[in-house]
Order: sequence, then structure tokens, then C-alpha cells
Amino acid sequence: MGAAWGRRRLILASVTVALLAAACSGGGGGSDPTQDQGFASAPGEKILQFTGAGKVRLAATLTMPTGVSGPPPAVLIVPGPGLTTRDGRTVGAPIDNLYKDLSKSFVAAGMATFRYDGRGSGASTLDPGVQPTWDDMVTDAQEALKYLGERGEIDGSRLAVVGHDMSGPMALKLAAGDPRIKSVALVAVPGRPLVDVWAGEFQALSGQQSADAFRSVAADLQTTGTLPPRANMRAEHQTLLPVGQDALYKSMFAVDPLADAKAVKVPVMIALGEKSTSVFQDDAAALAAALGGRSEVVVAPNSTATLQVLKAPPRVVPGGDPSDMSMMGGGPIIADAPREQTAVARITSFLAGAVGAKAA
Repeated sequence: MGAAWGRRRLILASVTVALLAAACSGGGGGSDPTQDQGFASAPGEKILQFTGAGKVRLAATLTMPTGVSGPPPAVLIVPGPGLTTRDGRTVGAPIDNLYKDLSKSFVAAGMATFRYDGRGSGASTLDPGVQPTWDDMVTDAQEALKYLGERGEIDGSRLAVVGHDMSGPMALKLAAGDPRIKSVALVAVPGRPLVDVWAGEFQALSGQQSADAFRSVAADLQTTGTLPPRANMRAEHQTLLPVGQDALYKSMFAVDPLADAKAVKVPVMIALGEKSTSVFQDDAAALAAALGGRSEVVVAPNSTATLQVLKAPPRVVPGGDPSDMSMMGGGPIIADAPREQTAVARITSFLAGAVGAKAA
């Protein structure tokens, strides 16, 4: 079960562990273990701040393409909920710099990128004791788009937005409400309510009774507005439904990605990995149907939900060093796994074409 849990981390593990960490930290970026990586300004990058919901200061990176004539179009990369940084790293989950990797590809194609630390992560602030809310996260994304669109060095009339896992519905909301957004890319975004995604995870990991019990808890939350006492929850549900997060989970469970998709009128690219264990091709098909023919789907072969190519685990060496995980069959850490470049190139080309980007 431990190995399966490690593989099934995209939405069930990374989002919920991040939200739990946010609840427990009760503080700003200084308590976030991802912050020690730093965000030093590299060539073409500007380290910036903007104001999100509730006057929270959110830290961001604007990366400009080189050799481009005139202000370039720009892509906003919206982080998933919880303690997720502008690079895509989430507290409590294996290192996966998805946003940073996508940014490199977009910039090389002549597009600027804007990515930010979610509230309470990296260098973004969150006052002690303040709990994150879904509405705040949506407002943060709206404020990020507004801030980006007003930057003089980019063409604010040619914007695109990228959503990953549960920031996908946020990206769709932005696209439905702002005519400056010319296209959207969704990476590993479910085409079902989050309750259904998590119930499927619990069924795979702990059986049908666990899934049914979780659905019952979620239904009661929608009716009463409160989660049951922890002593009345199954053990596997307790850490993923932390104390004091009732309002957040009620609102997140009520999000319908398909309803958000139906309101979008611009082209949308839907991307996922063939070997994803949480978001599947049926999710992509449901989103595509809701978008009404304004979408393309790309499935990265032999890849995880975040488009990382799976490597065959190495052969276990008899008598090998037990501390060497690669020698003992543990395989490479996720940070070492490359992205499936054909899929990344298709996403990049899709966005670049919609916003009229031209590489140097």
C-alpha cells in the first residue's frame, strides 16, 4: 500500500497534504520548507509582488523572452491550492517543478510567463491563524491576471492561462470572464467534482467501504457545513480532512469543473499523462465535451499526470548498498524524471498560436 500511495499523489496527496500543512503552519512564507530553495533572479526574470485577497502579499516571477520585437504575449500559471510555490513544488509531496519547466518552454516560444507562490508558501504571506479559503484562492488568481495585464513590458491584450489539478477550474473561470485571455491549457485537471476523484482514490487504496464512507462525510458536509468529529472518521480520512477546514472543503467539494468549462469560449488544451492514477482520459473527454468542440486533448505516453516520463525501476542488485535506493530498486526521485517533450511542445505551440507569439 505504501508504494501505491506514493504513486497516487497528484490530487489526493499533494493538494490535501498541502492544505493540512497550511492549516498547521498558521504563518507566512518563513514556515514553508520550500522557501529555503530561494527564488534568485535569473536572466530575463523579475521578482515581483502583488496584492491578493485580504491584502495578502503574493510573491511572483515574471520571465521575459529574449530577442522578441515589441511587448510579448504572456501566460499566467495558476498554482494549485495549498502550499504550492511558483515552481510547482508542494509541501508534503515529492519535488515536481512542473510550472518552472512549462515556463521555460513557453518563454523559448516567445511568451512571457507569470507564476506566483500560493498564499503562505514560498515568499507569499499569510497571517498566523488565518485559514485559506477557496474564494481567496480564486481572487488571488484574478488579481494575478489583473496585475500581469497592466504590466507595461507585456502585451496585456494577448494573454493565456494555465491551470493544474484544482487550479484548472480557476483558470477556466478567468477565461470565461476576461476577453484578454485567448487560450487555456489544463494539466491533470479532473472532469469530475473533487469528491469523485478522492472517492476513487480511497477505493483503490482502502476499498469500497472507505470510498462510501468518504462520500457520506462529504454529503453531510454539504448539508450541515461541518465535518464530523475526528473520532467518528475512518483513520485514512482524518489526515486528509483536517480540523478547522470545514468551509474550505465544503466549497472545494462543490466545484464543478464541467460547469466552469461550459462558460469558456476560447480554445483549450487538455493535457494529462497516460499513466496517471488520479486523473484519467475519461476526465479529459468530459471536459472536452463540456467545452463544445473548442478543445484539443494531448495524452503524454508512459507519463505521470504531470507529464513526467516513467522510468523502469532498476534491477535490484543482490548484496547492494541498502542506502542506495537506485541500486535497490527504488528508482529515480521524481525530480529527476524528464517531461514528455512531445506533449510539452504541443501545449506550447497551442498557446503560442492562440496569442500570436513569435520566438526570436
